[in-house]
Amino acid sequence: MREERWTQRSACWSHEARFLHGRIRLSGEGPGRSIPREPVENVTSMAQADNPRHGGSPRVSMRDIAKQAGVSTATVSAFLSGKRPVSLATRARLEAAIKMHGYRANAAARALAHGRTNTIGLLIPPQGRSLSSFAVGFIPRVVQEAQAADYDVLVSISLEERQVFARLIEEQRVDGVILLEVSLEDQRVERLQEAGVPFVTVGRTARPDHYTWVDIDFAALARAFVHHLADLRHRRIVLFNTGEELYSRGFGPARRAQEGFIQACEELGVSGRVVYSEVNPESGLRVTQDLLSEGRDFTGIAVINDHALWGIYQALASAGLRVPQDVSVIALADTRWPEALSPRLTAAHHPVEEMAVEAVRFLVRLLEDRAHPPISRLLQLPIILRESTAAAPFAPYAADQALDKSGARRERAVLTQDHVAHEQAG
Repeated sequence: MREERWTQRSACWSHEARFLHGRIRLSGEGPGRSIPREPVENVTSMAQADNPRHGGSPRVSMRDIAKQAGVSTATVSAFLSGKRPVSLATRARLEAAIKMHGYRANAAARALAHGRTNTIGLLIPPQGRSLSSFAVGFIPRVVQEAQAADYDVLVSISLEERQVFARLIEEQRVDGVILLEVSLEDQRVERLQEAGVPFVTVGRTARPDHYTWVDIDFAALARAFVHHLADLRHRRIVLFNTGEELYSRGFGPARRAQEGFIQACEELGVSGRVVYSEVNPESGLRVTQDLLSEGRDFTGIAVINDHALWGIYQALASAGLRVPQDVSVIALADTRWPEALSPRLTAAHHPVEEMAVEAVRFLVRLLEDRAHPPISRLLQLPIILRESTAAAPFAPYAADQALDKSGARRERAVLTQDHVAHEQAG
């Protein structure tokens, strides 16, 4: 079967993509924007898989199964829906025919027969011209976990949220929903609650007590960043937050991280400043250059928006500033960044896989037991110390600047709990 690979240049921005056993169905193209830097590998289109002209197998129908098993299509339908029993001999013939043809009832038929689609909706409004690195890693892991529970995944990447809800919820195309990019006041949450559709949010609103969610404790993480830099005698620290538009819309991670940052700076008597960078490296470069043009009055940088990292490093290097001798950098980052940057980045890492697994697990639990109480999990992330943070220039030597014999910093973790998590049901 021919494979269709997505690359940054050739991929189209898709409003909806249905993942079915490792395959993807595109059901609409957007405004010509490209999928972000991370390609989705080994993806074969459903049109090819179902069309023999493209090297796939012909679509198998209930009529084919009935003919092979020597029964009527009504018997096949009854067997698949469980509406009435069939004899052991008939069951054996049907199971053999289904296995031979690799038959799988289509979503519409399953929905009519069982009152459910066995499909999960994954709603991801893009932050800018591309998906976040978190979302890119999150999608395939959700698909994998959902398939293990015998669910398909319908991915919607669209800013037209009203139309998306009309298609997915009102037309009952999905049994439940996973929401990403959650704001403190998020109408999607309210609409799902009103519709009575089971859902899980990755992130949480300002009042998250009555629904199920999994989130990072961004306020605690930002405080930990400030404490680490303050321990190294940094007294002037800049926080690189997400874009100002996202912040003004009440984007949960941006709001909570900034609150934690400001609180920690006030508690420790540290001078803190917040800047806003869009979700691309060019913005990080430009914002850092603007800071430097004002006259450098900072020695530490904390980053929540990892899209800005490359630009930050480039701007500092172009200005002749060394990391960490002149400026220390600490960040929440995709797992690829720490080893890709030089010097290696002191960072907490996005728990993409863990959050994807938990989101699907929680949603499946809600789908199987509609009376299940809301579940929540708040992740505390460890920070791995590498070479991008050190004592502030001219500051006394800090105790936690542990060096080995070669003078290189040992890798170790602060916030020693390894993904200490709080899970509650109530």
